[in-house]
Formats: sequence, C-alpha cells, structure tokens
Amino acid sequence: MGRKTESLQHSLIRQAECKKNNRTSKATKSNIKKFAKWAKDNGYKMPDQINKDVIQEYEQVLEQHPRRYQPATIHTYLAPICGAVGIPMEQISKPRRTAGNITRGRDRDTEGNKIEKNKQGREEEKDPKYSRLVNGQKVIGIRRAELGKLVGADLVKKEEDWYVSVKRGKGGKPQLQYILPDDVDTVRTIFAGVTADKRVFSEEEMNNKINLHGLRAQHAQDCYNYYAEMIAQEPASKERLRERLLRRWDEGHEKLKNCNYKTWESHRKRFVEDMDDRPYLLRGENLRKAKVLGLPDTYNRLALMCVSVLHLSHWRLDVTVINYIVM
Repeated sequence: MGRKTESLQHSLIRQAECKKNNRTSKATKSNIKKFAKWAKDNGYKMPDQINKDVIQEYEQVLEQHPRRYQPATIHTYLAPICGAVGIPMEQISKPRRTAGNITRGRDRDTEGNKIEKNKQGREEEKDPKYSRLVNGQKVIGIRRAELGKLVGADLVKKEEDWYVSVKRGKGGKPQLQYILPDDVDTVRTIFAGVTADKRVFSEEEMNNKINLHGLRAQHAQDCYNYYAEMIAQEPASKERLRERLLRRWDEGHEKLKNCNYKTWESHRKRFVEDMDDRPYLLRGENLRKAKVLGLPDTYNRLALMCVSVLHLSHWRLDVTVINYIVM
C-alpha cells in the first residue's frame, strides 16, 4: 500500500522545486533532509506545522551548533526551508552576512592588508603545465567543478555569439556562459582539437591548488569594465542589453511561469526594475571596504546585471558585488 500522506521531507522538496523553477540541487535536498529530521525529532511532522516560529527555533539550533557555523552557512541551510513554505528570509532573525565574513579567493583582508596564503596555488598559476587552464579560466570564468566537466561539445555558437555550455551549474541548472567577443579566439584555441565527448581539461590539469575563484572574480571585473565602457560610449546599447537579459530571464523561468504565474509576474517586474538607470551605490561594510581598497563606490547597475546574468549566472546584484567586485 502506498503512502497515505506525503512526508514532510518530500513535501518541502516538492515545494522548493516549484518555487526555484528547476530541479532541486543535491545541496538543497540535503539541507531539507537535515531540517526534516530535526523537525520530526522535535514533534513537527506535518508541512502545515512549519511556520516562522519553527524555522526560528531551527535557526537557534544552527547558531549554537558545536561546529560554529558562519552566517553564510546558516543562511544556506535556512534558505530552502523558507523558500519552500513561502516565508521571507528577512522574517527570520539570524547572524548578518557581510562582506567581511567572506574571504574565499581573496588576497586582502577587510583592512586592505595583503594575505599571504596558498603559496602552492600561486606557484602553480605560473607553471606552464597549467597555462591552458589558467588562460581558459581568465576568459570563461566558471566554477572549478564546472571547468573539470567541460567537454569539446560544450563550446557552442548561437547566431553570432559564442557560449560555453555548463550542463549542471549551481543548483543543478544548465547555463550558457557568454564569451565576450574579444575572448572568442582564446576560448576556441582552448577547445581546439578536443573531440565532442573528451574533457577539455585533463585530471592532471585540474589537480592543483590554483585560486580559480579569484580568476573568476577577475573575469567578472573585466566583464563589468567591458559593459560599463560600452554603455558610456554607446548609450543606445542599453536597450539591446536589456532585451538580451530579459530573454535570458524568460528562458530560465518558464517553469515558474507555468507553476505560479503571479509569482513569475512579480519577479519579472522586479528584474526589469533592477535594469534601470539608477546608479548602484555601495553602502555599509561594502562602502567602507571599497574605500580601504581604493575601489569605486558607485557602479553602473545595468553593467552589473550583465555580469551577474551572462557571466556568473546569478540574479542578484548584491551577490555579485560582495563576492566578485569589491574584493
């Protein structure tokens, strides 16, 4: 006999899948599974029992965990739960994520002091043995795991544009990594001679401690400068860029449109508003850090959105700024 009622774990995963508009990632399923086990152990067995107070109780457990989870980790654990039951993360009290908490791939601390670390990775970055990988990452800019899975067939051309196809990016979603026109020749050289089903980078090339995230961040910054300069020199390019971004958004949210049109419409409207002509102003710790590092405190919002969507496959400007621009 089949299950009479859907388990809490399966219910949350199903709801998260619908809300996120794609197959749930392994990480999302794992985090929901951990929460569901905790909830069951504490007497919360039905989906309609999961409310703000229950999630807040779970947050306290995470905050007091012996492993001393960082604010970003706590946020990651809570996000799929809140998303599944429709409770805004802002309603849950939790440690605040700030630019100062994030150090991955960075060479300086929040005071602008140089951090001497990863000596092996610095040496390997200069080693000719890894030159294909380093040169490729400088103009492709994807995650280490994604680089290691690229095959010859993943370089694709659509109309006049070139892309690197990532079959399973963050969250298990496929993504097309847009290649800037000036970088096409370099990418084609990297892929030259690689058959359709052969890995672009060998296991030996991928076995290193090179700061590939740092190279991804540098690529994001280069892309930002490219779009900001284009917009400044050719104002008419803004509408073309907005049309490209909106097409990408529509393509990536088709399931949400069919599943929950009202939510899709609301999110689409907010995305369009994020591409307007307002400058993106740094605030708080980001502003302080930018001043310490001698970086600008104002950015072109549309150029940032192009970097976020076309090159990082993020949909939030604050994620792009904190993790890739102000560092």
